[in-house]
Amino acid sequence: MDPGMFEDVANQLKNNPELARTLVEEQKKMEAQMQLKTIVNKLSMECWDKCVDKVGTSLGRQETCLTHCAERYLETDQFIRQRMTNSKK
Repeated sequence: MDPGMFEDVANQLKNNPELARTLVEEQKKMEAQMQLKTIVNKLSMECWDKCVDKVGTSLGRQETCLTHCAERYLETDQFIRQRMTNSKK
């Protein structure tokens, strides 16, 4: 990329604070989506490994295990995020 392009973008952002705010908001949304994808992938792998020993025609008790595992994982993640947020204040 041409270094002059960065200067042009920087000038546009300086001259248009609303555009800068919009870009920051979009960046935050993208980061939140990436965090959610990471959580879902990790949750899927860990709970699947913990709860499913073999795949059959139905999950049966394994479905209950998967549900409880997912709930505990999400509750723990939320608890940790709240603690981290409170410790930064």
